[in-house]
Amino acid sequence: MTQMDDTLPQISWREMEVILQGMATSDTKRRMVHHLIEGTRKQAAFLTAGGVVTELAYITAAMLDASFCPTTSDSGVSEASLSSSASPPQPSGS
Repeated sequence: MTQMDDTLPQISWREMEVILQGMATSDTKRRMVHHLIEGTRKQAAFLTAGGVVTELAYITAAMLDASFCPTTSDSGVSEASLSSSASPPQPSGS
């Protein structure tokens, strides 16, 4: 049984990522989640706890917003990062 107090339960970054991927309304959004969570995790050291929760709330809102329909290019996810190939991306024009 969980004791009721003034704190939120702890959750890992990976658990949060899985939850948000489940909320995402498109494949593109699901691919974005990892990058958004990773960015938030890196910035967490510079934010208050409330700031981290606010960032997670913004990500959640974007994942649930049916009118937000990013394309793969809008998501900042390169085709190379979506590929299962271990080859590094090639410069343009090669």
